[in-house]
Amino acid sequence: MEILRTVLILALFLSAMTLFGCFGANKNANMKVVPSNSIVENANYAKTNVEELSLLVNVPYEVADEDIVWKENTALKKLTAVMRFSPEDAKKIVDEAAARKPPEKVNLPSETWFPAELIAQSEMSGDDTLNGLAFAADSFFQEPFASGRLVRIEGTDYFVLELSAK
Repeated sequence: MEILRTVLILALFLSAMTLFGCFGANKNANMKVVPSNSIVENANYAKTNVEELSLLVNVPYEVADEDIVWKENTALKKLTAVMRFSPEDAKKIVDEAAARKPPEKVNLPSETWFPAELIAQSEMSGDDTLNGLAFAADSFFQEPFASGRLVRIEGTDYFVLELSAK
């Protein structure tokens, strides 16, 4: 009886340790990422694969996988991508877009899957928004996405691309 009791206590202890060990495993992760070859379509997961995004939209300048995060909502036919370009490419993008249409000041709500730098910037604003300039997104259009805007986040080389299908 004493041995059974000891085994039961050890089993409960090990189960509890395993369960609690899993809770802190990803506490520093800012976004949920699904592997690009996943067939799961869930609006709660952000992707980081540039090649996969390039199948849906035109990405006119080079951006590394670690500098991009995006989500597609197939039900609503919308796509949102956050990209960080080099300062040189960011200037080119702004110049090209401003030539099409003058930019407008906008506020964007921050999303939990945005890069940590942007989340921190939105928290400093006090209302969880990001300030930026909205430009025409024409250079990013690719069927089926034919409308939207490109927002350069104030003080950064990050751009938020919001596209929808018509």
